[in-house]
Parts: sequence; C-alpha cells; structure tokens
Amino acid sequence: MNVNHSARGRIRIRSGWILSMALALGALGFVAAAQWNSEVQRTSYTTNAQQTLAEQAVSLEEEQDLLQTQLAAVEAELADIQAASEGSQTALAEVNEELAETRLAGGLTEVVGPGVVIEIADSRRVLPAGENPANYIVLADDLRDLVAALWHAGAEAIAINGERLVATTSIYGVGSSVLVNTAFLSPTFRLEAVGPGQLEERFRVEPAYLGRVAQRIEAFDLEFAMVSSTDLRLPPFIGSTGLRWAVPVEGSE
Repeated sequence: MNVNHSARGRIRIRSGWILSMALALGALGFVAAAQWNSEVQRTSYTTNAQQTLAEQAVSLEEEQDLLQTQLAAVEAELADIQAASEGSQTALAEVNEELAETRLAGGLTEVVGPGVVIEIADSRRVLPAGENPANYIVLADDLRDLVAALWHAGAEAIAINGERLVATTSIYGVGSSVLVNTAFLSPTFRLEAVGPGQLEERFRVEPAYLGRVAQRIEAFDLEFAMVSSTDLRLPPFIGSTGLRWAVPVEGSE
C-alpha cells in the first residue's frame, strides 16, 4: 500500500511537471512565432518604405533636373534680353549724341567759349547839309558784312543783341531798325562770336575782313569797338527751324 501511494505521488508530480514544461514550451513557441511574424512584418514594412523613399528621391531628382533646365533656359533668355537692352541703350546713346551734335551745329544749344565782341553804332557826327542820313547810321548791310567776315574768320557761333544766328536767319532793314530773325533791333548793335582766339587779330591785321564796313566806319565816323573775350556765352536760337518746302532727296540720307 505504501509503495503504491508513493508511485502514484511520483506519477502526479511528473505529470504536473510535464504539463508545466508543455505550457512553457508552448508559450516560448508562441513568443518565437510572434517575434518571427514581427520581423517579417518589419522587414516587409522597411522594404516598402525604402522603396517608396527611393521612388520619391528619383522623382525629386527628376524634378530638380527639370527645374535646373528651366532655370538655365530662363537665364539664357535673360542674358539675351540684357544683351539686346544694352544694344538698344548703346544705339539710343549714339542717337542722342548725334542729336546733341546736330542741335549744337544748328544753333539750338547754348554755347560758351572764347571769341570776340564787336559793337557798332550810328555816327555822332552832325549831319552835314545835303548829306544822305543813311550814310551815318548802321545799316542791315553793315551787319551782314560783319557777320560774313566773322564766319570767314572762323567763328562757330554768332549772336546779335542776343539773337542767335542760324541757317534761316535773315538780317533785314526796316526803317531805322534792323530785323534779325523775328526781333527788331536798334543800335548799339553788339555782335558776339565764339571762335578761335585769333579772331580779333585777324580783323586788326587784315582790315579787308571788314571790307566795305571799314570804309564806312572811317568815312562817316560810325562808332566801332572790338575786344577779345575768353568766356563768351551765347544763347540758343529761339524760333522755328522747320522747313515747309525743302525736303530731302530720296536716297540721299
């Protein structure tokens, strides 16, 4: 009886131990299976994520290449525009320079420079009986002769009593006045001429420059004075220089 009780006790213990081992092994197997499943899922997720990131990286790289290409095209277009703009600015500057030179040559610009000042006025001599009064006053012809002499001596700009002379200027006698451009001028007449420094010297050394005027000055005592200047300032021509009837010949420009 005692033996049998002992045997049964050992059988119960062993059975309990075997059951515990079985449960432990089952739990271990479950954990191992769960871990394996987790590793498989993690590997699968990591692989999918890496693939997605790789695809995004490729897409971004392609987009960057496209943007760089577009940027290069825009920069090239901008360079062309800047080059064209610089060319236009250069052409515009050249046109403006030519225009300024034309206005200067045409008397439409105020000028300053060395030259000579001439003043001429009517004679103060008492008019002799029977003499022609026109002999003792400054005539339009006198002014025209003086202007012609100044141009011939090298003057580049001339003004009479502030009236700038241009290609369309007329000097015309009207009674006791002289019409210059559209202004009626009276003596004393002041001629200012910008030109080479030897203007006065040419007139003094070569009186022939004055021509008939020199003879009238001496014969009728017309008031006359001439002096050099280093800083003459002549105003621009004020008036119309438009031509109504004269037009350029085709093909001559």
